[in-house]
Amino acid sequence: MNPLAMVMVLASCFMHAGWNILLARRGRSETELIRQMLRGVVLAGFIPACVSEYVTGSMGAKSWLCVGGSGICCGVYFLGLARSYGSSDFTIVYPVVRSLPVLLVAVGDVMRGRAVTPAGWFGMFLVVLGCSLSPHSSFRTIRVRSYLNPALLWMALTAMGTVGYTLLDKIASEAVKAGPATAARYCYFFFFFTYIVYAVLTKFRRTGGTNSSRIGWRPVVLIALLNFGAYWLVLWAYQLGQRAGYIVAFRQFGIVIGVLIAIICGYEKPLAVRVTGTVAIFAGLLLISLWGG
Repeated sequence: MNPLAMVMVLASCFMHAGWNILLARRGRSETELIRQMLRGVVLAGFIPACVSEYVTGSMGAKSWLCVGGSGICCGVYFLGLARSYGSSDFTIVYPVVRSLPVLLVAVGDVMRGRAVTPAGWFGMFLVVLGCSLSPHSSFRTIRVRSYLNPALLWMALTAMGTVGYTLLDKIASEAVKAGPATAARYCYFFFFFTYIVYAVLTKFRRTGGTNSSRIGWRPVVLIALLNFGAYWLVLWAYQLGQRAGYIVAFRQFGIVIGVLIAIICGYEKPLAVRVTGTVAIFAGLLLISLWGG
């Protein structure tokens, strides 16, 4: 895996973990906060993105088709994630929506002629195993039958949304001129289409009476900056790396960061199951970085 792409994805993980921690601390206002975050990105970046794209013309027809489809997939992802958490427990939803896309995206790489090495497959398997273990507080709480519930369809939809926008964004990254500015423009239009789809899908859904004025503008701005920055780095990394599956696997390093922060800050004790999951993710990423090809 390209060293620079690896560094950018790891930096993205810190930003991703940051905005997720902020989102988790907002109580029951997640749906409205996501809507405001997307709206803020769209409004703030509309003129710079449109003017710069008009001047440079960096995105061709193929890229526009990809970003439109990617926005649809991401809007579905946000909807599926919200419905999954509303229908099932965090310890069930989180492992499925985080781990399943790793292997599915790798299959997509193989179908596009980007073969994955045996070490790469084993590394991604360890990442999936770590994702599956990290949310649980005890090995005794892990039950296969717990995953067979009505929320399974929503979890599958969420995972497929991730696979969809990941593969489309990887294809688009190969069709544009490489560089941080192009990645930033594409990232903006990704959020633009995501906001439209998410707003339509959640238009008739009740948000529990959350008053948007109670959220405040500071968390919205901070989450928007971290979210945009995190995915901008990932899109830039797509331009440098050949296999999207490896990049998706490295994005799971955010779990390692989250667990370490929780332990250091005293939010939780270093439970054996979470430490095991963290070690599995780290070992998997080490295999991919050294022998993934």
